[in-house]
Order: sequence, then C-alpha cells, then structure tokens
Amino acid sequence: MKYQCEGCERLVPVESFQVEGGQLSVTCRACGARTFAGPSLAPSPAAPPDAPRPEDAKVRGGGEGAAVALPAQAPFASAPPAPPRPSATALRVVRSDAPSAVSAIPDGDPFQAPPGHCPKCVAPLREDEGACAQCGLVYANFIPEEHQPSEVLATQWHALLRTWGDWDAHDRLLTTAMGRGELAMVGRLYRLRLARTPDDALALRGRDEVVRRVTSVVPLAADGPSPDLGRKVKNIVMGAVLLLALVLVLVLSQMMRGSF
Repeated sequence: MKYQCEGCERLVPVESFQVEGGQLSVTCRACGARTFAGPSLAPSPAAPPDAPRPEDAKVRGGGEGAAVALPAQAPFASAPPAPPRPSATALRVVRSDAPSAVSAIPDGDPFQAPPGHCPKCVAPLREDEGACAQCGLVYANFIPEEHQPSEVLATQWHALLRTWGDWDAHDRLLTTAMGRGELAMVGRLYRLRLARTPDDALALRGRDEVVRRVTSVVPLAADGPSPDLGRKVKNIVMGAVLLLALVLVLVLSQMMRGSF
C-alpha cells in the first residue's frame, strides 16, 4: 500500500507507522515529512422529538365525549452541537490495483510536444519570442527527427502506455534506458506526458526517478580516469620526452662536429 506525502507529493510505500493520540502517523522516507490521519467524526443525528405518551392522550377528569384542555407541551430542546472534526490530514492512499483516473493513452503523438510547448525541452512557449527561453532553441531550426527515441525505446514506451498503472513496467523501462544511455530521452518522454496530463502522478514519479538516477550516475563518471589509462598516458609522455632528448643530442653533436 502506498500514500501520497503531503510534503513532497511523492508516492511513498507505508513501511512503518505510529499511533499518537489516536491518530496514525507516517513519516516519508524521502523528505522526512510526517503525515497524520485520524478518524472522521460525523455529527450524531439529532434525536427525534419525543412522541406523546399514551397517558397524555387520555381524557383527564371528564366524561365520555367531554372536551378537556391539555397543558401545552414544552418546546423541543435543540439538538446538541456536533463535535468538532479532527484537524489531522487524511492519508491519500494509492493502490496499485486501483483504476487510474488519467487516460492511459492521451491524444496526439507521444513523441512530439503538444501545442504551446517547446518542441525540444517541452517548456511553455511565449508568443512574442522566436526562441525558447529555457533551452535556447530557435523554433524555425527545429528538426523533429533529431529528437526521436530509438526503435527499442519507442517500442517499450508504446507498451508502457498500455500498462501505465504498473510501476514495475516503468522501472523496467528506466533500467533499459539507463543501460542504453537514453535516460535523457526517457525524461523528455515523461515531460511530454506531463504536458498533456499535468495531474498524472506516475509521470511525475517517473520524471523524478530519471533525475535521481542521472544524479547518482554523474559522480561515478567524474571520479577521474582509470589507473590503466593513467599509466598509458604517463608512458606516452615519457616516450615523447626521451625522443625529444635524443633529437637534441644528435643536433648538438652535429653542431660540435661542424665547429672543429
């Protein structure tokens, strides 16, 4: 079972919880925000007015058919005010087997930006400019073929659209793209999806997962060259220095022979 954190709006699995003061407390492992949920207290229905008692309907002190005056009944007491509702925020639970409220396959080409967005970075367009303020693309120079996913990625994306509610399918696509070096393209596909369906929670989660995986790979690539490469570069530099020294020795020897 998963719920949407009120702090970072991510879908977080419920791994552990606490009960504090009769309220359920869950801590988000991503941002550390705590979300509370308490029982919803519905106001108790007002008690129905008391029905007249049978003895009140009897004729008191008069003969048969005689009219007697009955004392006026006291006005009904007003219903007690409903107890206040708890102020805790209810958990929004998202189940994997629940039907998705967002259309699985939105209208339009899934590999092209919808109208009103930059065709490259999918940022909102400004009508008074001829270039994107975010990525610097000149709209007149955009070539759609240069921003198409590979055939393997395109096939898997089409298959993912048919099983959009299955997060395991998203994870398999991200793993494949990471192995093929196409995480940036998958991030663009999720942005294209969000441009058409901004409230798609799975598209938001997929985009955030792309950013997380990219930032976890970049430090590994920035650690520096491997030891084997360093040794090769060192050997090449030393060979070049020795060759230059040998040439200088030969030149000096020729100059000394010519001077005598």
